[in-house]
Amino acid sequence: MSRFKFIRDIKLIIYIIRKAKLFVVFFGILLTYNQVWAQGKLSRQVDIPRYERASIRQIFDSLSKKESFYFSFNSDLVNLDSLVNKKSYNGVLIDYLTGLLGERFSFKETTSHILISYAPERMDVAANISSKESNRAMISGYIKDIRTNRAIANASVYEREAFRASTLSDKNGFFALDIKNSENLVAIALSKENYRDTSIILLLPVEAYRSLKKRKVGYYQVNGAGKTVYNNFFGNFFTSSAQKIQSLNLGGMFAYSPVQVSLTPGLSTHGFFDSQVVNNFSLNIIGGSSAGVDGVELAGALNINQYDVDGAQFAGVLNIVGGNVKGLQMAGVGNVVLHNLSGVQIGGVWNQVDTLKSGLQIAGAVNLGREVDGIQIAGLANRSNGQVRNQIAGGFNIAKSVSGIQIAGLLNISDSSDYPIGVFNWIKNGTKQLSAGVDDSKFFGLSFRSGGRVMYSLIGFGLYLDDPILKYGAEFGIGAQLLTTPKFTLSAELLQRTNFGDRFNPKDVQRISFRIIPAVYVSKKLQLYVAPSFHYSEAVEPAASKAILWKLWGKERQRNTFHGGGTVGITYVF
Repeated sequence: MSRFKFIRDIKLIIYIIRKAKLFVVFFGILLTYNQVWAQGKLSRQVDIPRYERASIRQIFDSLSKKESFYFSFNSDLVNLDSLVNKKSYNGVLIDYLTGLLGERFSFKETTSHILISYAPERMDVAANISSKESNRAMISGYIKDIRTNRAIANASVYEREAFRASTLSDKNGFFALDIKNSENLVAIALSKENYRDTSIILLLPVEAYRSLKKRKVGYYQVNGAGKTVYNNFFGNFFTSSAQKIQSLNLGGMFAYSPVQVSLTPGLSTHGFFDSQVVNNFSLNIIGGSSAGVDGVELAGALNINQYDVDGAQFAGVLNIVGGNVKGLQMAGVGNVVLHNLSGVQIGGVWNQVDTLKSGLQIAGAVNLGREVDGIQIAGLANRSNGQVRNQIAGGFNIAKSVSGIQIAGLLNISDSSDYPIGVFNWIKNGTKQLSAGVDDSKFFGLSFRSGGRVMYSLIGFGLYLDDPILKYGAEFGIGAQLLTTPKFTLSAELLQRTNFGDRFNPKDVQRISFRIIPAVYVSKKLQLYVAPSFHYSEAVEPAASKAILWKLWGKERQRNTFHGGGTVGITYVF
C-alpha cells in the first residue's frame, strides 16, 4: 500500500466518523521509517534469481539495471567485492536488502536512489498533544534508546510531510514541536546519527477534512567527509552547533520549497529546518542558511548553502556553498565553493573553489582553486593546486600545470606551462638559461631566461665597456622558442633596456630590441650564438634635430635611431 493511499484511506475514515458525530481524541502509532514510509522502490515486489559466489557489486548492478534506480552509500560501509550466496527470492525489495546486508543497515529512498546507511541502534518515542488551538498543534514527547532505555539527546524531530517545523531533543530526550496549519494527519519523523529513522503518525481532532500538502524530498551524497560546509572555516563560523547536528542526523536529505525569507541563518520562514530546504527564491536580509538554491538567492551579507546552487547568488559579503555551483556567484568580498563550479565567480576580494569546470573566476585580489578547467583573472594573484587552462594576474600566478597561457605582472610559477608571460617565470619542466654576451653598443651583459617549452621571460644586467655617459643597463623581455633540436635551437626575443649613469642614476635613454637567436650546442649544456637584431635607440646626447634616423648598423648618439645590430655570446642551459 502506498503512503498516499494509506493517508487518504485514514482521512476518509476520520471524515465518516466525524459525520456520524463521533470524536477522535488522540490516536498514535509508532512505526519504523522503513515500515511506514516504504513506498515505491523499497516496497516493490521483486523477483531475484539465485546467486552463488556473486559479489555484492554484481547484485547491486543487476538490481539497479532491472528496477531503474541507483544505490548510494558510504564506500566504507559496504564492501562491494565481498562474495555471497543467495537463494532466489520473490517478495518485497527492502526485505531482500535487509537479508543481504543485515539488520544493522537502514534503507531510504528518493526519486532515483536507494540510500543505505549504518543504523545499528533503535529509538523509542512517547508523544502527546498538549494543545490544538487556532489550527495549531503542540506535539511533545521523549525519545530514548530502545536497548538501554537512556534518553537520546540531539535527535532531529520534524514534521515529515510539509517540513513546517523542526527541533532537536534536549539532554533528557524531550522535544516540543509547534506545528502551524496542521492537518488531520500529522507525521513526525525522528532522525539521529547511527539510529534507524523512526516515525509517529498522529490523528488530530479537527473540524474539517482537508487534503495533506506534501513537499518534494531529495538527497545529496557528499563526496568526502571532510569537504562539507560545516568543516569549512567560514561555514563553521557562521552556523550554529544545532544546524551541524541537524545535518549529521538527516545526512543528505533535503526538501524543496519555492520561497524562503531569512533575517539571519536559522531565523527564517522555514524555521529551524531552513538548512535542509532547497529554495527556488531566497531573500536573506542579513544572511541565510539553506540546503541549496534552484533559482536565485540574494543576501545583504552572506548566503550559506549545504549542497548545490543551480542559478545565481548575490551577497554583499560572502557566498559559501558546500556542494557544486552551476551558474553565477557574485560577492562584495568573496565566494567559497567546496566542490565544482561550472559558471562564473566574481569576488571583490577573493574566490575559492575546488574544481572550476569550463568557467571563469574574477577577483579583485586572489583566486584559489584545486583544478581549474577555465580562466582565473585576479588583480593580485591566482593559485591552482592542479591543472589550469589560463591564468591572468596583476601580481603572480601559481599552478601545477597550465595548458594555456599564464600572464602575470611579476611572477609565474608552475611545474609545466608552455606560454608563461611575466617579469619572472619559474617553470619546473621548462626553460632555464644563463647567458653572457656583447652587443653592437659595446654592452656586456648577463641574462637569465626562464619559462616554458615555448614562451619565456628574460632578466638581464650589464655594463657599457666604452661609453662616457652610459655605464649600466637593465633588460627585461619575453622570448619564444621557434625551433629546438638536439644540436641547434632558434628563438626570438623582444626586450627593453633601461640605462643608468656611473652612480646608477637613471638616464632617460631607452633601447627597444628585437632579435633572432640561432644557437649551436658545443657540449651537452653549452651553446654559442650570434644573434642579428633590430633596435630603436634614443639619443644619448642632445641635438637640434628631432627627426628619427634610420641606419643599417649602430645607433646615432645625437638622434633617435632605428638601426641594425647584433650580439655574440655563450649560454649555459640548466
